[in-house]
Amino acid sequence: MEAFRKLDKTGDGIITIEDLKGVYNVKHHPKFQNGELTEDQIFRIFLDSFDSPNDKDGKVTKEEFLNYYCGVSASIDSDVYFILMMKSAWKL
Repeated sequence: MEAFRKLDKTGDGIITIEDLKGVYNVKHHPKFQNGELTEDQIFRIFLDSFDSPNDKDGKVTKEEFLNYYCGVSASIDSDVYFILMMKSAWKL
C-alpha cells in the first residue's frame, strides 16, 4: 500500500496519468528520447501494465494494483525478499 499511496498523489484511490507526473520520470525512456512516444503515451503503457486485462481504462484502482503484486509475490519465495524488492523498486 505504501507504493500505491506514493503513486496516488490525489489520494482518491485511483492512479491516473496526472498522478504519475512528478513521480515517474519518462525523460530517460528510450522511446521518449527518440520521439517515438510522448510522455502521456509512456504513462498510459505504464498504467496498462497494472490495469485489469479486460478493462484497460488508463486508471489503476487499489484492487488492480494489489492483484498485480499478488501475482508478482507468488513467484517470489520469500516474503522478506518481496518486501525488499518493493522498497527498492518504489524507493520507499
